[in-house]
Amino acid sequence: MPPLPSPPPMKKTERLIAGMLRQLATRDVVVLDDQGGSPRRLAALTYIAVQYGFRYERSSRVGQVLQVRLVRDPRPEARERGTAALSRLAAGRTPGMRPGTLKPLPDVAPTVDLLKARIEFDALDDDLDWRRKAVFMTASATLMALLLIPAGWTASLAAGATMAAVFAVLLRLEMMRKERLARRLRSAGRNSRRTGLRNSLPKRRH
Repeated sequence: MPPLPSPPPMKKTERLIAGMLRQLATRDVVVLDDQGGSPRRLAALTYIAVQYGFRYERSSRVGQVLQVRLVRDPRPEARERGTAALSRLAAGRTPGMRPGTLKPLPDVAPTVDLLKARIEFDALDDDLDWRRKAVFMTASATLMALLLIPAGWTASLAAGATMAAVFAVLLRLEMMRKERLARRLRSAGRNSRRTGLRNSLPKRRH
């Protein structure tokens, strides 16, 4: 009897999904991480996990790695979603995604985009407070100016001022991005309850 042909190797996306499904089947708390820090990829995986009876809890950034924490949802509707997702998996379909990819189907794309915004906001919120960043950036600019004193006061002050200006622009852009994400999440409160996101939407921080 000739040997059976070996199955074709799994693609990277298929490995990601299969690895997550193994965790969902055996754990009540699952942590997904993305070495490239892609919130879009993690949002797609999170959407799939929600269909299997989990809910998004929070995200954080550890160096260049973006992490998402998921917990099992005890509500009856979550168990019903999980049962329906298992039947789709048996038919070879990943809930809400185009076959073999993490690209959402048009009808679930808005939900995945909202999850992406939630992940980005929480990762920014988990980062250093902006005041601490401002102190760090100011100290770095001052140190640069001091190190360049031997080259002359003019060069030293110019370098320090340039670095401080660049840091100020970067910090302002980050604050604006966070505010934009917060406004979007606050305006999507109804969607958040319908799609299994956290009920506690971000409040404006003073």
